Amino acid sequence: MQKKTLFDELRPFTETGFREIYKRFIYINCRTLLDEMLPGELDDHITGIIAYCYIDKTEGISFRPVLLAAMSKMSMQVFTFPHQEDTIFVLRLRRGDVQKGELHEYGRHMYIYGVDPDKLAFFDLSVLNVPFEKFSDFQDMIDTSYDPGPDVEELRSEKYAYLDQFRHEFYPDDVRALLFTKENGLEEVWVRLMFRHENELFGRLLNEPYKNYGCHEGTIIGLVLVKSGDDRVLIFNGSTVELAEN
Repeated sequence: MQKKTLFDELRPFTETGFREIYKRFIYINCRTLLDEMLPGELDDHITGIIAYCYIDKTEGISFRPVLLAAMSKMSMQVFTFPHQEDTIFVLRLRRGDVQKGELHEYGRHMYIYGVDPDKLAFFDLSVLNVPFEKFSDFQDMIDTSYDPGPDVEELRSEKYAYLDQFRHEFYPDDVRALLFTKENGLEEVWVRLMFRHENELFGRLLNEPYKNYGCHEGTIIGLVLVKSGDDRVLIFNGSTVELAEN
């Protein structure tokens, strides 16, 4: 029987649930992308990056590179990621060709790349038993900066896996839901989940409905899960909430 190689561990993002990568260090096989990010700076043996996955509630599933990596069949070498003293690189999952944006944050230049998950593969570094203790401060910084609060964190947990069928593939906090009245019928909208109270889920409506359902873009609305034939749907139950400002 042929021995498995590290290449056999590579998996497409499109076949992966967000919880499998969330708050983890992973290897991303992305040499073509690196040539665009760091043109002319890389040795030929570099194959990808080690990156930390987090969720930006407004930008979705995101990755911060921490190391360059050179993977072979049975081993991996890692190298310092260049320009970290003055530059931040961020990857976000998006469809289509690579999208590049720039901004300044905390006195450093930030390059943001929207990358198509169909063109990337990864594996969880737990297969290599890589010690990441020296990156614990970095991980704590990212987790603190993008902490959504305990209510949203719970809604991302396995306990709420039944919501996964409604989640946006790149924005796990955003779910498809239905508005309904007898006069206007059904309309599908996007809602950013915020908290649960008893049997209701509450979230902020992300788009303005075409018709009058008693709510508008930005309204915090209540959702309930109901059965519709053989399927289940999330539907607005008429509840709205106004949160007190701090």
